Amino acid sequence: MARDTMHGSALASSASTNAILTRATRLRWLLRVLVTISLAATLHCGPAVVAAQTLLTAMPVNPTSLDPHRAIEGHSFMVTNQIYDTLVRLGEGGEIVPGLAEAWSSPEPGVLRLRLRQGVRFHDGSPLDAATVAASLRRVVDPATASRGAFLLAAIDRFDVLDDHTLDLVSEPPHTPLLANLTFPATAIVPLGASDDLAREPVGTGPFRFVSWRDGDVIELRRHPEYWGGPAPLESVRFRVMPERAAQLIAFRAGDLHLVHDLPPDAFASLADEPGVERVTYASDRTSYLGFNLRHPLLSDVRVRTAIAHALDRELLTEAVFRGLALPPRGLLSPLVRYALDEPDTYTHDPDAARALLREAGAEGVRLRLDIGADSDLDVVAQYVQAALAEVGVDVEIRRSDFATYYELLASGQGELSLGYWGSDTLDPDFMLGLALHSSQVGGNNSARYEQPEFDALLERGARLPDGPDRAGVYRAAQQRALADLPMLPLYHHVGTYAKRGGLEGERVVASSFQLDLRTARLPAHTGTP
Repeated sequence: MARDTMHGSALASSASTNAILTRATRLRWLLRVLVTISLAATLHCGPAVVAAQTLLTAMPVNPTSLDPHRAIEGHSFMVTNQIYDTLVRLGEGGEIVPGLAEAWSSPEPGVLRLRLRQGVRFHDGSPLDAATVAASLRRVVDPATASRGAFLLAAIDRFDVLDDHTLDLVSEPPHTPLLANLTFPATAIVPLGASDDLAREPVGTGPFRFVSWRDGDVIELRRHPEYWGGPAPLESVRFRVMPERAAQLIAFRAGDLHLVHDLPPDAFASLADEPGVERVTYASDRTSYLGFNLRHPLLSDVRVRTAIAHALDRELLTEAVFRGLALPPRGLLSPLVRYALDEPDTYTHDPDAARALLREAGAEGVRLRLDIGADSDLDVVAQYVQAALAEVGVDVEIRRSDFATYYELLASGQGELSLGYWGSDTLDPDFMLGLALHSSQVGGNNSARYEQPEFDALLERGARLPDGPDRAGVYRAAQQRALADLPMLPLYHHVGTYAKRGGLEGERVVASSFQLDLRTARLPAHTGTP
C-alpha cells in the first residue's frame, strides 16, 4: 500500500452528484483519451543504472536556461535551485529564513541591510562578498539581461556596499515586498563577471555542482563537497526531461525514478495501492487562468470576456477533472498567499447569460485562438474550454507551442486567449499581481496588456505600506478591481502533489514544485536505485 502525506491544511475531496457526473462525461472522456494516447506513445527504457545516493527525478520540459536571471519558466528553477543560492529562502511554514544572508535589518525606512555569511565560495573557487552580491542584483535589473525577475528588484535605487560582508539595498519610497522578493529563484546570486555561458555551464554557491546537460534528455548534478551548509547527503541528482506525465508514471512504476511531481489526478490516484510509494499533497501557491489579450478587437470588449467567463463551469472543472486536487477559485490569488481575496464567485456558470452578452456585443459565431505551452497537464483544460465555448457559439482553435515560443507569442501581443498558471512564489500578493498585471510589465509578463491606472496606484500604495490591516485593504481593493476588469479569469487553485519511492526522505517543497530543495534529501545507505 502507498503511504499518503498531506502538508498544509487538509483538503476535503468533492463528492460528485448525479448531475455533475452527467455534465462531466465529456471531460472524463477527454482526460482518459489524453492519458491513453500518452501511454501508447511511450517506450519504456528499462531500469536505470546509477551510483548509490543518486536521485533520479523528471521534469516535463527542457529548461530554457540554467542562468537563473534568464530562465523564463519555472521548471528551469527546479534545477537552478540546487546549483545557486538566494539571499533568503522560504521556510517550511512560508516564513523567511536565512540563505546567503545570515541576518537582515532595516536601520531606517527604505533601507534593507543584509549581512552575508563569511567563507562562502562559488563552485569555481571565487569568493562571495558584498560587491559580488551587488553586481549580481544589478545584473537582474539590467535591461540587457532581459530578466523576467527584474520587476522584483526594480524598486531598488541604490546598492550600497558597506564592507566585504554587508550591503544596503535602498528604496525610495520604501518597498515592503523586497525581502520576500529575494526568496525568488530569479534573484539567485551568480559570480562576479557572469557571462552568457551560465545558460549552459552554470556556476553557483549551492549544494550541487553542474556536471552535464544532454539537451532534451538529462541534466546531471554532483554534490559540492565544500557547500557552506555542509555536504548534501546525495552524491548526485539526475533530472530526466520527460514531456509526457504518462511516461513519467511508467518510469516511476518501473523503478527508474525516485520522485515525480504534479501528476494528473488519475495518475496520482493510481499510485494509492503501489507498494513502497508515498504520495504527498501540499498547499500550493499556483492558480490557473484563462488569459485575454485586451488589445484584441473582440476581447477588448468586457462583455465578450464576461460572456466567456459565464460559459465555463469552473466548479465542474475542479470536481470532475481534478477530483479534490484543485479548489474552485475564490479570487485571483491562491489561498496560500497573504491577503488573498476570499469572496463568492462573480462569474457563475450561466450559458444563457453568455449567449446574451455575445449577442449584445455583436460577437456571435466568432473564432478565437487559444495558446498553451507544451505542458500535457493543460491539454484537458484547453479541450474543456474549447468544448464549453462551442456551446455558446464561440469557435476555439488550440495552438500548442514550446514554452519559449509560447512566452514570446504572448509577450509580443500575438495571443488572443491563453491558458497558463501563475504562482505567487514569494507568498506576497505583490509578486503575482505586479508581475502579471501592472502596466509596467506590458510587453513582458503582462500578456493581457492590462493598463489600469487605478489598479497600478493600488499596487504601488500597497508596496509602500507595512504589513497589517491597511496593506490588506489595499490589496483587497486591487484584486476586486482586476476581477471586475477581467484581464484574466482564474480557473482553479492548485493542490500540490508529488510521489516518491526508494526510501527517499528530507526533500523539501514549499508552495510549488519549482521550489524543490534537495540539500537535505537522502536515500537509504544500502541502495541508490528506486
